[in-house]
Amino acid sequence: MNRRQLLKNLGYGSGALVLTPTIMSLLQSCNNEPEFIPVFLSKGEGHALREIVTLIIPNSDAIPGAREVGVHTFIDAFYNDVLEPEDQEMVKVGFTLLGDQFRSTFTKELEEGKPEEFDQLLAKYLKTDKETQKGYNQKMGEFYQGFQDDKTLTPDPDAGMFSLLANLRGMTMWAWKESEEIGKNVLWYDPVPGKQIGCIPLSEAGNGKAMAL
Repeated sequence: MNRRQLLKNLGYGSGALVLTPTIMSLLQSCNNEPEFIPVFLSKGEGHALREIVTLIIPNSDAIPGAREVGVHTFIDAFYNDVLEPEDQEMVKVGFTLLGDQFRSTFTKELEEGKPEEFDQLLAKYLKTDKETQKGYNQKMGEFYQGFQDDKTLTPDPDAGMFSLLANLRGMTMWAWKESEEIGKNVLWYDPVPGKQIGCIPLSEAGNGKAMAL
């Protein structure tokens, strides 16, 4: 495992994931069940994941948010069914850091967390300046290199938190956009695009919406 491959596997950017048959199947099976029972994460971690994706893409009267289309279900299943064991270890390290940070900040466990508390952590790390984020990424790169030889190593807590939350933001945006509900009913959906036609009214080209496929 190398850092570039790990970041690709974890969906570091919103366009990093590739639509393999397995991932397509996971996306199609996503749903927002009344009770979310994670298959990879613990109950508390699953609660944190669902609250975080809700904050990243909230629901509105016009467009369903990440929680409403089951993005949290997809991410948990992706961790469980797609990632290699070593990559799963990295996810567990990240969520352990999240639990530790949440406990020290709010004196409670993840499963008791409220939206405003998770929002506070998102703002703390994702709204940092570019130079700080560059430093976090450098520290994580050093951790990934060392972890290959020493499995007892742990990342810098702040760098690890930034990495986890940035990964979750990227995966949330990607999975939300690729979900069936958003792809067909919000974005411009044309499963079999025809020939290129240069001069047509905007109304015939999705009214300016991004294309789902």
